[in-house]
Amino acid sequence: MSKKRNYREPNDILDFCIALTEAGSLETHPAVLAAINAVASERRPALAIWTSPTGQECDHVVMALEEYIYLGDFAATADGVYSWGQDEIRI
Repeated sequence: MSKKRNYREPNDILDFCIALTEAGSLETHPAVLAAINAVASERRPALAIWTSPTGQECDHVVMALEEYIYLGDFAATADGVYSWGQDEIRI
């Protein structure tokens, strides 16, 4: 059975997204940045979500992150912790 994708491909960088190469300067795990980009839209660009996400956006970022790890787009961390600026996601 093939694995189904619910979120954009992690390398799909649209005008309202943040380039994954910015992950280091934002102190954000690249998988988290890809997940933020997956949730972003023209109405709510990735930088707005990265800076001040809504509760629903946070939930979707976590779901996208889990999907990217499950599908093998990113390797899981040993401790299940993924940085998001001064915060983190634990899965």
